[in-house]
Amino acid sequence: MKTGLQVRMDRLFNRHGDGRAVCVAADHGYMSDVTPNVVNLRPVTEAVIRGGVDGILLSPGQAVRLAPLFQGRDGPALILRADWMNMPRLGTSNVANAVPQRLLTHQKVVTAQQALDLGASAITIYLFLGYNDQMETNGIEVCAKFVRECHQVGLPCIIEPLAYGGQVTGANIVEILTLGARMAVEIGADALKIPYTGDVESFQKLVEVSGVPVLVLGGARSDNERDALELFAEGLEAGGSGCLMGRNVTKSPNPQNMVAQLVGIAHKDWTVDRALRTEAWDYLRLIANHNKCTGCQLCVVACVASHDSGDFGVNLSRLRIDPGRRTGSHRVMFCTLCKKCIEVCPTDALRWHDESGAVELLVDLCTACDECVKICPTQVIVHSDDGIQIASGETLDWYPVVCDLCGGEPECAIICPTDAIYIGERKEVA
Repeated sequence: MKTGLQVRMDRLFNRHGDGRAVCVAADHGYMSDVTPNVVNLRPVTEAVIRGGVDGILLSPGQAVRLAPLFQGRDGPALILRADWMNMPRLGTSNVANAVPQRLLTHQKVVTAQQALDLGASAITIYLFLGYNDQMETNGIEVCAKFVRECHQVGLPCIIEPLAYGGQVTGANIVEILTLGARMAVEIGADALKIPYTGDVESFQKLVEVSGVPVLVLGGARSDNERDALELFAEGLEAGGSGCLMGRNVTKSPNPQNMVAQLVGIAHKDWTVDRALRTEAWDYLRLIANHNKCTGCQLCVVACVASHDSGDFGVNLSRLRIDPGRRTGSHRVMFCTLCKKCIEVCPTDALRWHDESGAVELLVDLCTACDECVKICPTQVIVHSDDGIQIASGETLDWYPVVCDLCGGEPECAIICPTDAIYIGERKEVA
């Protein structure tokens, strides 16, 4: 039989049976400026619920006002902010600082029992590291008391370690966050809410030393939603259990869609590019906007790297750039799926791939006749560097290298910094 603590952890992390949670932090109203996302919290909350959010972090007052939105088995988990701090008003955050303050202050505002009475499935509290010894000492004491209270009533306690203050530098912040994660777990945290460390390797280490579910926070609002989605995807790749994102969702022009994208990445194993598409496509194709091409060749390099095509050079790239003299005069040349190579092949060695819809080579049927290379209108079918022995026992001196659309996630389009190459839907394969 599950304990109350386990039931509430499952409500947050196991709604989809995968141990992951997409959560939204909407607790900024009593720690930051009065912004539209704070004033319009009810419609924002309703929107993220429609998007499929697993949990929402609220202040105690808003938890009372918005309680009906959390009722029922299908409602999201309520995470209650159980403390208060003034860090955004110290002049270091992206807020207006209507009432500036000089010293960091951290204060408990509700008990675990009060949180439980409000219907909370978990509480979240801060643990500051790097400000001064007294703040850290007080933080440890507050967190330890909260953990004891929470476990007495079967309420999960999520601790949020933050590296802030004069002792924190760019060189040691990852180490401090990793230390903070372990300290929080030793105190008794059931899960962590913590900033991303900047790369998969260091965040993976943080997750490993934690040993409890880790929710990555989103940080400052980015104008490019891809940034937040890629941060989240990297956090999951490193072993994280989800996210607790705030302004990147609540200040988004479409919070519902943003949450739906995060949910797709977490619970449906979508890539970032799939999440950014508004609908699922059976097949895709590459599209060029030549006016945006700068001739940087990143697409060519990415193509070669993604196929591990030799140690040096780009001669085996499945696309090329015809250079011009300036931006807008370059021509991006890639497979247009015109079918000419398939039609001209005398041995049916080329066909459409069943899943990706890209051109597929059946090398055992190939005779290296060169007809596909000659007919390609964009000249992107090239000779391989090495030969190959086919099923008949014959050895081909070379075989045609064709674009496989990277299995459905073309690296050239992903890496292009100007969207000179992008992905579009292919209606049918014929």
